[in-house]
Amino acid sequence: DFFAPSQARRAAFRRRWRLKDGERAVISVGHTIARKGVTEFLDLARALPDVRFFWYGWTDPRLTPGDIQKALDRAPVNVIFPGFVDRERLREAYQGADVFAFLSHEETEGIVVLEALACGIPTVLRDIPVYEGWLQNGKTVYKASNTDEFQRIVMDLLAGDLPNLTAAGRRMAEERSLEAVGERLKDIYRRERILP
Repeated sequence: DFFAPSQARRAAFRRRWRLKDGERAVISVGHTIARKGVTEFLDLARALPDVRFFWYGWTDPRLTPGDIQKALDRAPVNVIFPGFVDRERLREAYQGADVFAFLSHEETEGIVVLEALACGIPTVLRDIPVYEGWLQNGKTVYKASNTDEFQRIVMDLLAGDLPNLTAAGRRMAEERSLEAVGERLKDIYRRERILP
């Protein structure tokens, strides 16, 4: 419910960042580290200079390797790093952007993916094993293996040339809500006679 889509929050995000009518925005969320795909995100932004890119999240620069810090320092002008924000501001960003591009190379589950799907934002993510069996390419999300594929999918999403999967994505997020998972756990505990 917290991440339910909202036109009011979408409008607030677009006002906050002074996005003009028709101007497109792509977001990602995570630590500014190589594993999360931040350098590929910057490459994607360079390839699409007319689109605004937002990376939410932060890593202490003292913990950031030199090559990553150098890449961040040389980010193209169409990339904004709002840093770490509270969950209300992050929810607003999911809903205000046009595409959620998650280029992470490795995840345990991808909580931010579930948040984005719940918000109803078209989602493209790296095709990695953690998503097998529950996030289907072309059914709930779009998957890419490299920066060129991300670029093609993001461009097609922004142009409206791909089917809208947001309703299916939201249903997937609802199936993995805390309430739904809690009910499944209660059923297991009852079946195993741990609970009455």
